[in-house]
Amino acid sequence: MSIQFVEALELLHHRCVDMAALVQGVVEQVTQAVIHCRPDIAQGVRDTEDQIDAEEVKIERAAINMLSEHQPTASDLRTVFAIVKINSDLERIGDCAYNIAQMVPSFSATVSQIPHELRTMAESTLKQVDDTTKCLGLSDPALAAEVCRGDDVIDALYHQIYQDLQAGMVADTQNVPADLAMIMIAKNFERIADHCTNIAEEVVFLVRGQIIRHVH
Repeated sequence: MSIQFVEALELLHHRCVDMAALVQGVVEQVTQAVIHCRPDIAQGVRDTEDQIDAEEVKIERAAINMLSEHQPTASDLRTVFAIVKINSDLERIGDCAYNIAQMVPSFSATVSQIPHELRTMAESTLKQVDDTTKCLGLSDPALAAEVCRGDDVIDALYHQIYQDLQAGMVADTQNVPADLAMIMIAKNFERIADHCTNIAEEVVFLVRGQIIRHVH
């Protein structure tokens, strides 16, 4: 493996970590918008989401150029593909954050305080994103394993929120638009956690060479 390829691979990893930090920032922003029922905060997510989309394309192109210029070995090829997959999951987290931002105005006008479970889910998901960014930057498989385990908690919160809000819509049809918006928000938080799990699994693969999908 040439020195040039090693340097290019390190640069690609650093760009992916920077992308993760950018995504973490937008999730922090939209989490605050949901918790405090602030559509004005959610409004700023659009510009960052466009930036995330552009960076995702640049990282993918850089990876393709590496493959064509350096013709890496099989093990190095797996590393490049893992980074490409991580990059894709990061972009999808940005998409989910944008989806959440679009839903905030639908309930903020009629709801002064979100359900406790939704607040807990939003904060737990944000921690998942924070831990994912750390485990990616540090190449920490132990922290990656924690991210995978944390996904079960967020799944359980989503199912509880869905059941509670569904029952609320039956009891009070006037709140249906707001309740539907909060269900969609919860679903997108749940999807963010799923993408964090995907990234954590790739980190374990990069460090240990182990494929842990479907194991935990």
